Order: sequence, then structure tokens, then C-alpha cells
Amino acid sequence: MNQVSLLAAADPMAHVEDGVLDFFPGGWEIGFGKHTFMFILAGLLTLLFFWGYARNAGKQRVPSRYGIFVESVVCFIRDQAVRPFLGVHGDRYLPVLVSFFVYILMCNLLGLIPLFDFISHGGNTATASIAVTAALAMCALVYYHTMGIMEQGLGPYIKNLFPHVPILLLPLIIVVELAAHLVRPCALAIRLFANMFAGHTMMAIVLGFTAVWTKDFFVTGAVVSVVSFLAATALTFLELLVALIQAFVFTFLTTVFLAGAVHPDH
Repeated sequence: MNQVSLLAAADPMAHVEDGVLDFFPGGWEIGFGKHTFMFILAGLLTLLFFWGYARNAGKQRVPSRYGIFVESVVCFIRDQAVRPFLGVHGDRYLPVLVSFFVYILMCNLLGLIPLFDFISHGGNTATASIAVTAALAMCALVYYHTMGIMEQGLGPYIKNLFPHVPILLLPLIIVVELAAHLVRPCALAIRLFANMFAGHTMMAIVLGFTAVWTKDFFVTGAVVSVVSFLAATALTFLELLVALIQAFVFTFLTTVFLAGAVHPDH
């Protein structure tokens, strides 16, 4: 905790800003940044999450505890996001939507592991990068538009993008609808980025008080350290909740946009 506090005090933004990944400062470096490393690590953990279930699927009459956990995650997304908007026919989109949820949750949770504060120059969270969240939003944008075209056909899909209005209002409606379709991925990217960036920055600042006050005022610093530790603990639990909520919100909004693309009449 002391090393985390010193890192936070030196530069709180180091916990969220990208930079060269330097394991054990003064040691060896990897040729890509911290965001890239966490992005790839989250992807590998997501693959492992599903592979651990898939390799035993169908081999046991009763799923293992891990199998029940994975099925619970899938059923949660199915019942809370997919079926309310897409019905039972929306189950075919479930694998991609669950993958979005699990991957974003992995990214969010990795940033809460203190281990990365000790072995590198500051912890980091891939989803605290606007570049990462923008890429995820673009993937969602391409996905639901592609599914809409496959479901309706290119011509009907483009026609259904715009409401049926009098011809005089059509130019205005086209501008408004195009703007709306541009705002959607921006909302996905900015919402996720802002929540993760702000949360981790706040935790770094709170921890930074420990090192700053203890350096000059031992007694006062001890009191501030206790308060900072308790506040950081509370913020950590809050960040766990935020990590789960933001992963679900991204998946939920993607499902809403997907429902509008494949079922424009609804």
C-alpha cells in the first residue's frame, strides 16, 4: 500500500494515462503501452473464461460450479437485456452481446488489481482510454448495422433508417437521424471512458494524501493515512459496482440499438 501511495502522490494521472509498460522500474520494458497490454490481457482472460466452460460443455449431466457461474452470466444478459427487446429470436445475438459484457467487465476489473501498481509505473485500466472505448463502440456500431442489413436487406434497411414524413421535412429528418446515429457510438464510448477514468483518478488522489501528509507531519499524516485508507477501501467497493454497471450499460445500449436495427417496426 505504501508503494501505491507514493506512486499516487507522485503523479495520480499515471494510474489512468497511457505510457510505456516498464516492469519493475529500471528493469525491462515491453514494446507497447499499458493500455495495449491491459487490452490484450483482458481479451485473453475473456477467451479463457469461455474456453473453461466450453471444453466441458455437454460432457457432464450436471454442470460444475464454474459452469453454473458462466451460465448465470449468460442467462443474466439474456433475461435482462436481450429478450426484453428482441424476444426469443434474439438469442442468436447472445454470444456477441455476452462477449461484449464479459470483455468490458474484464477490462474494468483488471484496473482494480493493486499488483500492477507494484510491478509497473502505476496501475492502469484499458477502458480509461478513450481510444479503447471508441474502438469498442465502433465494433458495436458495425455489428448492429451489419445485423440490420442482413435481417432486412440493404435497400429496406436504409429506407427504414428515416421515418416516413412529408417530403418537405425529409432533408431535416435525414440530418437529425444521421446525427443520432453518430451520437450513439459517442455515447457508448464517452460514458464508459468517463466513468472508469474518473473513478481511478479519484482513488489515486485519495491514496496520494497518505504519502504527502506522512512525509511532513507524522501524527497528522497517520490520521490522514487511516482516513485515506478507509476512503480508498470504500471507493474500491464502489468501483467494483461501477465496473459491473458500466459493462452492463454498454451491453444494454448495444442491445437497444441492435433491436432498432433488426426490428425497425418496434
